[in-house]
Amino acid sequence: MNELLKDHGYLYGNPGAYGLTEKGQQYAEEQYHSRGTGGYAQYNRSWETRTWNDETAAALKADMEANPEGFGAGNSPTEEDDDLGYEPFLDGSGSGSGDDDDPQPSWKGLAIGGVIVGALLVAPHVKPFWNNKVKPAVKKLRDGLAKQESDESTDS
Repeated sequence: MNELLKDHGYLYGNPGAYGLTEKGQQYAEEQYHSRGTGGYAQYNRSWETRTWNDETAAALKADMEANPEGFGAGNSPTEEDDDLGYEPFLDGSGSGSGDDDDPQPSWKGLAIGGVIVGALLVAPHVKPFWNNKVKPAVKKLRDGLAKQESDESTDS
């Protein structure tokens, strides 16, 4: 919807940063809000809301019928904003341009990362397991073997 409003001259800017043009100010009202709780900046959120009036739909429909393409390449009221437009994301898998500058993650790297994460998750449980289970079992086994050896030595 914002792209449509921008194409017909009601908004200017880019996705996430639109503003009202003079034409858009006839049909909409922007209001600035701030929490203003004090303290650190990250806790003081601020935002703007844009409220369109009921005549906007009729005016937009009339503009769409009069000029279905929206503004042409030369008569956009915000040509400087159009020059800073966004570029589409290209993942490089379709064109086969041969540029392999961006390395793709390998299975080896993912496996190493998985082992590291697994070790970090298991590490807090290893020491209690060692002290409470393994050490007593080994001590009991060692004492049993020592007792068995002493019994065999006395029998001979």
